[in-house]
Amino acid sequence: MTSLIDQAADSQDLPVIDPHADSFYQDPYPAYAMLRDQAPVYEIPDTPGLFFITTWPLVKAALLDPKTFSSVMPPARRSDPPAEVADQIAALRAQGFPYAAALGTNDPPSHTRYRKMVNRSFTVRSLTWMEPLVDDVADQIAASLVDGSIIDAKAEITIPLPVWAIMRILGLPDSRKDDLRRWSDSATATLGGKLTAEEWLAAEADMLEFQQVISAELDDRRVNPRDDLLTSLVSAEEGETPLTNAELVWLVRELIVAGNETTIRSLADMLVYLDTMPGIWDQLKDDPKLCTQVVEEGIRMASPVMGLWRRVTADVEYGGVLLPENSTVFLAFSSANRDTDVFENPDTFDPLRANVREHLAFGHGIHVCVGAGLARLEAASALRALANNVTRIEVLDPQALRYGPSYGLRGLVELPVRIHRRPL
Repeated sequence: MTSLIDQAADSQDLPVIDPHADSFYQDPYPAYAMLRDQAPVYEIPDTPGLFFITTWPLVKAALLDPKTFSSVMPPARRSDPPAEVADQIAALRAQGFPYAAALGTNDPPSHTRYRKMVNRSFTVRSLTWMEPLVDDVADQIAASLVDGSIIDAKAEITIPLPVWAIMRILGLPDSRKDDLRRWSDSATATLGGKLTAEEWLAAEADMLEFQQVISAELDDRRVNPRDDLLTSLVSAEEGETPLTNAELVWLVRELIVAGNETTIRSLADMLVYLDTMPGIWDQLKDDPKLCTQVVEEGIRMASPVMGLWRRVTADVEYGGVLLPENSTVFLAFSSANRDTDVFENPDTFDPLRANVREHLAFGHGIHVCVGAGLARLEAASALRALANNVTRIEVLDPQALRYGPSYGLRGLVELPVRIHRRPL
């Protein structure tokens, strides 16, 4: 069995794929289409041991096989800090809690313990108490939009909604709005991206501050319980060992990211797609159920979590390629969700698509995103609130839109739009 490095070398039709190239950040889909067709398991040439898996069947099968494809700290998941700041970063980390795998970088049985405790807070019943909080935030944001104004929709709509919502769900004070977004940005900064030395230091300082603030909040909930998510997380049922602050700060970090990133990024893309559909905001106002269909298709198309990394636990042949033990695979959700063998005309935004729920944007199996229900709730609430207030959100220059530098998390840097309010 040969590696795809060798196979690619023999192919004049398969150019080298560089996931850190700006062209890939801006539009990875042509490259993914080529890989699905010619090399569905592809070793990145300048990163030996990192394989991209791109078809829907292979991605889904890997997600259902955590024994072979482990979530425990795949080596390529994050980049290492530059050598010139390594000591400073180590000193910052020494002031906080040592890394503890929670959900995204854990396997059973440890993962099972965390998942059981978190699932209690994200049941359908739990989402019911969260919904009024989300709706209130969405209504405030939509009502504040000024007719004819030009705004950055990311800054004014798609960021405030999930950040304010998860803040209230956790039970954090309103004064933490800006902090929460900064912490979320820093938590994901090294996922599929490359930072400067200064950016590394800033991100680590943010994470230390986050740990200190959340640890103090957790201590307070044990003494003064409230009706919020932090109180739920410090509580344990009979026979359970309560999670410590050293464990919970990492779990809360994952929940904040899960509660922010998907909605922020996918909702921004949805606004772009919707502006290509004349009259859509009137349709959404008249048919609120259409909002849920738009959300599902928007999440499939955007796939803001472009994929997740897994560590191969033993030599295995997969998709016709030998994956060595301890190599890393990147399960490319964004590619799988545009697999022509599963989705007809996959590059077309079609909210009425019959099989849209077959997308893998939230993962699958034991690691399916715990915040998927909340992300769907937030996006649908935003669309309903906006539809009640606007006739159009006009994207000013679609060709000038830019995506941030990451192949792991994809999102627009900014989204300039003009607001067209409904007449009073």
